[in-house]
Amino acid sequence: MIGSGLMGSALARAFAAVGHEVAVWNRTPGKARAVGGGTVAMENLIEAVSGRELVVVSLSNYAACSEVFSSEGVTPALAGKTLVQLTSGSPADAREALEWAKANGVDYLDAAILAYPGFVATEYATVFYAGSRPVFDRHLETLQAIARNSIYVDERIGSAATLDCAILEAYYGGSLAFLHAAAMCKAEGLDPKTFFSHKNSFLGLLSVTADAAQGMIESNDFSGDQCSLDTHVAAIEHIVRLSRDARINTRFPKELLDNYKRALSAGLGGKELPAVFRTLVQD
Repeated sequence: MIGSGLMGSALARAFAAVGHEVAVWNRTPGKARAVGGGTVAMENLIEAVSGRELVVVSLSNYAACSEVFSSEGVTPALAGKTLVQLTSGSPADAREALEWAKANGVDYLDAAILAYPGFVATEYATVFYAGSRPVFDRHLETLQAIARNSIYVDERIGSAATLDCAILEAYYGGSLAFLHAAAMCKAEGLDPKTFFSHKNSFLGLLSVTADAAQGMIESNDFSGDQCSLDTHVAAIEHIVRLSRDARINTRFPKELLDNYKRALSAGLGGKELPAVFRTLVQD
């Protein structure tokens, strides 16, 4: 295990908990020693990876990985091993890392974990993997120690990072939306707990819209008879006005309004809400 931050430490302990011999290395040796849980702290990275079949990396970013691997003797020591990259990054980072791995005889899986450190090795943890399917299958049983829900996405190395970023965007965007909604309620004298008590209302709408969007995007047909974009835009204008009148931040709803209005300018006002998709992609 390379890296012993909160996530790296949780991963290392999860591997050790099911009986694997786990060596942990960190640029700050004391952090590696603090992992515990049956792991072995190593001060020398080359010695740490020697004799290991699987090397898992969890560092701050890919630049930090490149810095670590550029240390003298480290790259040759990784040759013939499987490297699982659990550092957060972009699809471009994954593609660059794969080229490095190919050039140095390293089997490579790019991965993204969808869980907080406290959820590692629980039913709430999911890890997405991209790369060689045979390499993934060879190590699947071991990898399930950190997440029983270990999902192979695609051979294209950037696919795990893409799916991770897509899910996180939906999460962060949705979280900002409901926090802004709570702020609107509080500003108008309505206890936010009343809003949160009705969370199934907006979660249900999101689910229905996502299901509809999937089919519409696939067929490139956004026609329907439920609710036109013109109507949705009018509703968002009410949200912007409420925010302005209540003297809370209007940046988020204005950004929503600008995006939806862009779809109207593209002549999509009579289509269903998922038609906004057309203004977000290029042919």
